Amino acid sequence: MSAVLTVESVSKRYRIQHNRPVSIKESIIRRLTGGHRKDNTFWALHDVSFSLEQGKTLGIIGHNGAGKSTLLRLLCGLGRPTIGRIRHAGQVSGLLELGSGFHPDMTGRENLVTGGILSGLTRRQVLAKQHEIIAFAELEEFIDHPVRTYSNGMYLRLAFAAAIHFDPDVLIIDEVLAVGDSRFQKKCYERLASFRAANKTSILTSHDTGQIRNLCDEVLVLEQGRVAMQGDPESAIQCYNDLMRQRTEKRAALLSNGATQSSLAVEQGSRMGTQEVSVSAVHLYDKQGTPANTLHSGDSLTVEIGYTFTKPLSDFALTVGIYSDTNVKCFECRIPSAAETFGSLNKTGRLSCHFQGMPLLPGLYYISMGLYPTNWDYVYDYHWQMHPLHVVGAGKESSGDSGVISLQPVWAALDN
Repeated sequence: MSAVLTVESVSKRYRIQHNRPVSIKESIIRRLTGGHRKDNTFWALHDVSFSLEQGKTLGIIGHNGAGKSTLLRLLCGLGRPTIGRIRHAGQVSGLLELGSGFHPDMTGRENLVTGGILSGLTRRQVLAKQHEIIAFAELEEFIDHPVRTYSNGMYLRLAFAAAIHFDPDVLIIDEVLAVGDSRFQKKCYERLASFRAANKTSILTSHDTGQIRNLCDEVLVLEQGRVAMQGDPESAIQCYNDLMRQRTEKRAALLSNGATQSSLAVEQGSRMGTQEVSVSAVHLYDKQGTPANTLHSGDSLTVEIGYTFTKPLSDFALTVGIYSDTNVKCFECRIPSAAETFGSLNKTGRLSCHFQGMPLLPGLYYISMGLYPTNWDYVYDYHWQMHPLHVVGAGKESSGDSGVISLQPVWAALDN
């Protein structure tokens, strides 16, 4: 199968200007006095090469500043490579940031028509699609209002609906699926599945490795503007995690002047992180509010997490997950900003995560948790297999049950 997109040895350089004159007067004085402007060169991408076949979905992952957004902008034609070239067959549509390309004083409908024409469609073609796009975006009541009056969710719905209904050959999405409620995200995923089933090509970035694992055929890992690897999702995610661990270890060594962190020694499992914010205590409570690490299948569970800031920081991201003893992820939730979710954070505090019911089959599980910077670039503190949870039977399980979730099926014989 021929490649629909080819990137050949692409590098991108930016010039960062220091001491830039702020007025004509200052500029003239600098010229007269012999002053000069200092420029630094920053290479956002270094010798990036890959190709993508029609009908495939490529994920691009890497920490903030790795070059993901720069690469996607070049793929969309927003700028040219300093070195190398990009070749693509067919129309490329990009959803690079919330509301990108919208004029704030134009209505949603006017932005829709303008965007469609700029994407290569005729006005008649856009008008033929507009009702379907507006219905998908659920903006019938607001489509004739200026988009500056839209909420972030409304921006997202219109931007995604327009991008995917304009039916491009290659659809590029940069992180925006992280915005919006879970119902609309599900709607987007279903539309992406239909797009893929139509043998269309897509490229997406996400900090959510679950999205990358479920949506992508191949994944490209970027690190400091270079390709660290390209391969199947599992191998790429492992590479991404290894790079995060390496960045975390380098930062921890820098903060401690190379000294080892004896505080990370644990009785079981493993722990890593810079400890700029640390998990100071973890307690598990059963449905009676009693401390316990054993509960019956289906019972509720409360996880209480104590935290301590050891550096002058004001926020962190948080994950809490439930894993089986064979490392199968049963569930994981994430909070992108603790300060935004819980309000201003004290130097020490406690957070509570309550699970109304735990429909797990009997067995050994582990509660994992991690504290991260809000850009997810490295790890403040991560606990892996440190907090065991024993789930025992509720008396309804069959000896033939297997898996993770306790569903309690009801069997019956039907007449022919």
